[in-house]
Amino acid sequence: MNKKALTLLEILVSITLLSITMTGMLNIFTSSTRQQRHSRSRLTAAELARSFVDPLHMDVRQDQWGTNCLSGFAGSCPSAPLTIGGISYTPIVTCGGAPGTSIVRKVTAKVTWNEP
Repeated sequence: MNKKALTLLEILVSITLLSITMTGMLNIFTSSTRQQRHSRSRLTAAELARSFVDPLHMDVRQDQWGTNCLSGFAGSCPSAPLTIGGISYTPIVTCGGAPGTSIVRKVTAKVTWNEP
């Protein structure tokens, strides 16, 4: 018997294997796209936090400690949400002092956002 064509069963098995392979490739593609979007959002949030903390470096000098603009500030300073690339970022700058004093010892910037 000389066989020159594919049977229906062989075609169905090859289509099934191809669809399983393509589904796996599609899952990898969507996962990497979502991870890339998340990484971009984290980078934007880090740069936004840096933009709030960097100007404070100019005010922190030992010879002005206790008289600069940070000396009387303690607590958190929420800022207005910023929308960048369709994502709304909400920064909060927190300044903490030593117990019983008004001198700031620690400044943290926290940025929250919701990814689409």
